[in-house]
Amino acid sequence: MPVFQAQGLRHYARLEGRPDATPLLLLHPIGADHSLFDKVVPLLLPQFQVFRPDLRGHGGSEVPPQDCTLADLAGDVLALTQQLGWDRFAACGVSLGGLAVLRAAIDAPQRVSSLALCSSAAVMAPPPGGWDQRAAVAREQGLAGLASGMVERMFSAVHRSRQDPQVETLRRVFLHTHPEGYARCVAVLRDADLRPDLQRVQAPTLVMHGALDGLITPEKIDVLCSGIPGARQRRFDCGHFPPVEAPEAFADALTQALAVG
Repeated sequence: MPVFQAQGLRHYARLEGRPDATPLLLLHPIGADHSLFDKVVPLLLPQFQVFRPDLRGHGGSEVPPQDCTLADLAGDVLALTQQLGWDRFAACGVSLGGLAVLRAAIDAPQRVSSLALCSSAAVMAPPPGGWDQRAAVAREQGLAGLASGMVERMFSAVHRSRQDPQVETLRRVFLHTHPEGYARCVAVLRDADLRPDLQRVQAPTLVMHGALDGLITPEKIDVLCSGIPGARQRRFDCGHFPPVEAPEAFADALTQALAVG
């Protein structure tokens, strides 16, 4: 797994596929790592060279010394892809990862050729008790205090009943996420509001969501689709993590939307 230095931090990532294929960055949500896309990547490699960094404070990436901003995460995206020699690339992010690639597309429109946002919103609704309480629980109890609720929220009841082993894998990844790294990124979910900047997106954009996602409502999807010029929508019969519950449909949607840009 390659190691990169960007914006003063160490970042871990995976790079797979042919160098002559369409460059595609995949960015995971909070409390996960690059393995969220394990089912999807083999389906994408015929068309894409795929780069999967771990968000700062997650997986093998270094924990930042202060709370993160969305500009920090977007800056990581742009700096890491520049190190690969990707002057222009397609980007897809899930939840917090979607906010980061959206900010990158707004800040550097000449770099992002096409964009896919999955299970994301221009403003993320706070959980019961608020985002600061969520960060405090992580710091005081570790991620164990949040793990059971994470599985309930992120996966549909139908998928949980299938006993997919990746659900348990992602639960373990969540449990082993550095509590401070998680809390630092919670600040992004607390503070981000991209509504004023949606009209600045120039990249062709696909907005994806799960019909059974209890976190991202249809109204939030409508805000993205109406605010981003020309945005298209794709809905899957699943919960918050389509790359896990509906990998074939997710990969097909990405291939159709992002291969040319």
